Amino acid sequence: MEQEELSFGGDGPDREPRLGPWMAAHTRLLAACAAVLVVLGLAAGGGWYLYERSWQPQPPPDVALSPSLGFEVSLCTPAECPGLAATAAGRLREAETMLRALPEVMSVEVRSGEELYDRWRRSYEGIGDDSWGRDQAFLGDTLRGTLRRAEDFPAVAEKMGPVPGVSGVWRRPVTFWGGRAEAGILLCGEGPTFSAMPECRRNRRAGATGAITEEEKAAVVARLWDLPGVEKIYFEDSGHVLKLAKLSNPEHASDGTFSDALYVKFSDPALARALTSAVKSLPGVLMVVPVSPEE
Repeated sequence: MEQEELSFGGDGPDREPRLGPWMAAHTRLLAACAAVLVVLGLAAGGGWYLYERSWQPQPPPDVALSPSLGFEVSLCTPAECPGLAATAAGRLREAETMLRALPEVMSVEVRSGEELYDRWRRSYEGIGDDSWGRDQAFLGDTLRGTLRRAEDFPAVAEKMGPVPGVSGVWRRPVTFWGGRAEAGILLCGEGPTFSAMPECRRNRRAGATGAITEEEKAAVVARLWDLPGVEKIYFEDSGHVLKLAKLSNPEHASDGTFSDALYVKFSDPALARALTSAVKSLPGVLMVVPVSPEE
């Protein structure tokens, strides 16, 4: 069989260019090869795009939210109300009886200061932070209640706030991140409040203060993905924080200063103990906080 020759022309007078006729005879083959190359190129580019996307933090889950019905009535610690220390148990019973009698209140639970302290301590230890909650004295007994309607809170606060032995009445935040993440990394934000914080100045380039940069945020995300067991990383912007604040505390939400945050979900909650030491000193990180199942 005569071997087919491709020529781009030569010196001899009898040599004719063969590339044009060859291409004309093999149009289908060339078209198929071109199509394969295009598909491979798109697949490679798309695969890299999906790979990059898979490493980007996700937005908060889009779920229906309702105003918070939870609230707390905090009783004085001995340090706050030294004159009432001897009658603390009696004051607790009186406040509980008064709270249960209010028509705006649907249910009441009593949480001791010791119980709250232990839960606080264990939540921070769960993310590898042993520096919080060493002084139990700052947590007093608490009455945790549920409102019939969210708009009833001001009436309850007005009635319970002046009661002797009560140090404060607070709305409980809307439950959102509980069960979706083990911890949150609060990021430095805009404005003088953040610029003045030492956490928003440390380990940063000269003159850099305030809001975390995109480069710094990417470094935090990369460090998080390096940790064993990280399943999901969420990015919560200040707008979403404000949205939750309005549902949790509508009377004072506009007074707050909010920043962006990253939330992390682990395959095993025990693996979260490596979190705090890994990211707390990174530029642009304000603090690392645990997420309670009730939050």
